[in-house]
Amino acid sequence: MARGTYLLASVAACGVLAFVSPAHAQQAAQEMTAQQAQDIIVTGSRVARSGFDAPTPTLVMTAETIAERGATNIGDFLNEVPSFRPSVTNQTNTQSSNLSGATFADLRALGNIRTLVLVDNRRHVPTSPTGQVDLNLIPTVLIERVDVVTGGASAVYGSDAISGVVNVIVNKTFEGFRGDLSLGLSEEGDNFERRVGLAWGTSFADGRGHFVIGGEYVKSDGIDSFEERAWSRRYDESVSFAANRPAGTPSRMFASGVRFINSLPGGVILGNNSDENPANGVDVLRGIYFPDPGVVGSFTYGQNSGGSSYNMSSSVGTPPRLGHTLVLPIDRHVVMGHMDYELSDSIGFFAEGSYGRSGSDYSGPMPRDTAVSGGRAVIIQRDNAFLPAEVASIMDANNIRSFVLGRSNPDFSSTRIVNFNSTYRLAAGLKGDLGNSWGWDAYVQYGENKLDSQIRNMRIQQNFMWAFDAIRLPNGQIVCRNETARAQGCVPLNLFGLGAMSPESVDYVNGTQFQSITTTQTVAAVNLQGQPFSTWAGPVAFAIGGEYRRDSARSVVDSLAEAGAYNFSNPAPYSGAFVTKEGYVEVLVPLARDMPFFRSLDVNGAVRYTDYETSGGVTTWKLGATWEPLDGLRFRTTRSRDIRAPNSAELFSVTSTQSTLRNPFNGVSRSYTVSFAPSATLAPEKANTFTIGAVVSPPFLPGLSASVDYYNIDIGGAIASFPAQQILDNCYAEIQAGSPGSFCNNVELSGSGAATEIDSVTVQLLNLASLKTRGVDFELSYRFNMGPGRVTTRLFGTYVAELTSDDGLGVAPSYNAAGIIQTRGSVIDRAGQLGGFTSGLNTGATSVPHWQLNASLNYETSKWGTSLTARWIDGGIVDATLVQPGDPDYNPASPISVADMNVNSRLYLYWSGNVTLMERDGKRVQLYAVINNLLDKDPPFPNTQLAGFYDRIGRAYKVGVRFGF
Repeated sequence: MARGTYLLASVAACGVLAFVSPAHAQQAAQEMTAQQAQDIIVTGSRVARSGFDAPTPTLVMTAETIAERGATNIGDFLNEVPSFRPSVTNQTNTQSSNLSGATFADLRALGNIRTLVLVDNRRHVPTSPTGQVDLNLIPTVLIERVDVVTGGASAVYGSDAISGVVNVIVNKTFEGFRGDLSLGLSEEGDNFERRVGLAWGTSFADGRGHFVIGGEYVKSDGIDSFEERAWSRRYDESVSFAANRPAGTPSRMFASGVRFINSLPGGVILGNNSDENPANGVDVLRGIYFPDPGVVGSFTYGQNSGGSSYNMSSSVGTPPRLGHTLVLPIDRHVVMGHMDYELSDSIGFFAEGSYGRSGSDYSGPMPRDTAVSGGRAVIIQRDNAFLPAEVASIMDANNIRSFVLGRSNPDFSSTRIVNFNSTYRLAAGLKGDLGNSWGWDAYVQYGENKLDSQIRNMRIQQNFMWAFDAIRLPNGQIVCRNETARAQGCVPLNLFGLGAMSPESVDYVNGTQFQSITTTQTVAAVNLQGQPFSTWAGPVAFAIGGEYRRDSARSVVDSLAEAGAYNFSNPAPYSGAFVTKEGYVEVLVPLARDMPFFRSLDVNGAVRYTDYETSGGVTTWKLGATWEPLDGLRFRTTRSRDIRAPNSAELFSVTSTQSTLRNPFNGVSRSYTVSFAPSATLAPEKANTFTIGAVVSPPFLPGLSASVDYYNIDIGGAIASFPAQQILDNCYAEIQAGSPGSFCNNVELSGSGAATEIDSVTVQLLNLASLKTRGVDFELSYRFNMGPGRVTTRLFGTYVAELTSDDGLGVAPSYNAAGIIQTRGSVIDRAGQLGGFTSGLNTGATSVPHWQLNASLNYETSKWGTSLTARWIDGGIVDATLVQPGDPDYNPASPISVADMNVNSRLYLYWSGNVTLMERDGKRVQLYAVINNLLDKDPPFPNTQLAGFYDRIGRAYKVGVRFGF
């Protein structure tokens, strides 16, 4: 706690706390226009004309805003903006083996694969196999501003811009040396963070050239275990009940003190092996457990959930999140350089390069052996060489030949996930002035991302099955039963007692899974902008351009993964590439200017044709208008057709895993191989987007600004996959109807081919789903002078009225003969859902609260500043696929019934502040402090799927210094 005391004292020494919220595009554009007496290109449009406000709603966040918030990277900052959903951060992706440490942008909760990220209006090379861009890899110290287009923009920028665009604008003109150094620590004394950001810029060649370079180093220790927080040690969890549960008890409920009882460290007997002993001694063996080597105990069960997997309100059993990392550690360094040079008065050259590398090393989920039947059950035979004599005597007395062991394995199978993600990008181009308002630019860009992922101590499943089945030879030697395994070096494994196994047996059972994925992107583009003629209302602006892209991906894996040998995920090698060619035209036509009730009226339209090598051609378009009837009142609207093309992973990636599924033909649950297959025939997703809104800045009340925008996004042909269990259930329905079809085509039968002998299930990506969301964004701000400083108040937020997914099957909610609901059907509205316990259609879209609000009060002088910011997250339900009290369909006898699992709203407060120690002759030194989660609010409950909206760390402090010379 010494570091925490030091940081807390440092925060107090700063004396004040400040935070400046994001300004709306309207205000930011006005500020830039005042600063720059030249034409600018507005994000969301390619046309160039002074004073043009794009019809697409846009947020603008300056470097000062981001710095004063004290965010480690722009991704952390954006995740606090209500229109974003924090889908992938170091607090949410703690169990993902290849995305760990990344921060992706997710507008509208439609999935981060549907938000396009640009750097200076150019695509950034993907930093993941699924096409997203890790915002950690853009140095914050070089950022001038971040523009966020909160509407479709595919006609302007191409694929992926369905929910919007994040455009990071780099400061390419600053001169001098600047830096930002900070330290951060949670109040609990963990998650220690160090950050160094430095940048330098200079002119050369008598001002014809300019060069900037900047870099950052960030190291955060993370929080290695869920056990580090009291709210997680309550072991709050959702538990399910068996079909024969007592009357009035719902199928699922929320309970505290929940622990697994079907697996214990050291092992617990779940019962005799029913496959061999149908009626012998089930209760005689059940509950015998082995806490330590050579020790046999009797497990005392608490209040059972009815499904034999959990105890409730108990201090015994395995914690649900044992081995899970709470907050990922991050070690990241990035560097970026940019050079501009005037070759002549009308032609300029630029070159740019960047490199970033992030690493993360953390504990992964611990394997638990819980199967009671099938090929993955730990079945211990009576003649097992390590079987304690006391248990052997009970088996002999009851004629039991074998039993099933449940085991948690912190002693030999606690995995470590080690990731390194590196990206480099090179770009060069020319830009020219043709005179008479015409200009052009052309560039080429190449980028490469390499993701190296290791999962250490990962179980080799067949070795494990061979190793625990050990026997004693007549000479007393303990060996593996299987002679083939014995010949291949099998080492017997003792599972009876925590730490009972030998190091040699652990080495035999575990391996290191490795995957290296290299993604590349080559881009060549040319753009032409100008004003070909004028109308009675002003100049017509025009833009035309074309782009060529080649994307490739290649995966290399270790031989065991390629053979499907590991107990969990087994990625396969793959490679592929595809070419995209596209061209666009955009035009801005003024229709009225300085007329009664028509201070201005502009129409903006764009069309783009894209030819994909994999799926052919597709056309996108946009039509928008802005109308300013009075000074300070502006209306805007857009209608667009947008697309998202399948990414490299969807086209080429192959993997397999083991999943516990219920066989609908016999009702038995066991482990099956599930393969995830790509599809080279996938077509682009297509979305229809509509926005309409207004911006008010009344001239009679300077400093007041308000905006409201309605949005409606409807996506058809969304790329999605059915869960493996749904494939099995639908195959069963097809066979029952006498017409096996598309679902049964993805189920492989083994043995005689009988339906009950399922061998594996293939999950296929298809253009089958639809997604729809609609809602309202709004902002209200007021700025005024008071004393020696300036007060800024701001409220901005988002209301999501609908976030609907449709699996395309057209299935209505189903009811049994008694009128009790069995399933929700094809259409699920997840607006107001804050988590999720059931697996549904995998579309990339996620849950979101109905309301999210940010409010801030800031006071800033030339010497110091103070601010308080509030972030409010609406309450809601946990899972929209379930029915709970208050729902018209609620009946506790329903298989999708759940006890009241509403999530309460949360209010987070943030304080930040700065004190300027020196500001003279362009030199400045400023101390700053930040307190996050001031009220030390816990998440509603520990389920990991809720963490995207809620802080896991608790109250935390940061102090730093900024300087410029």
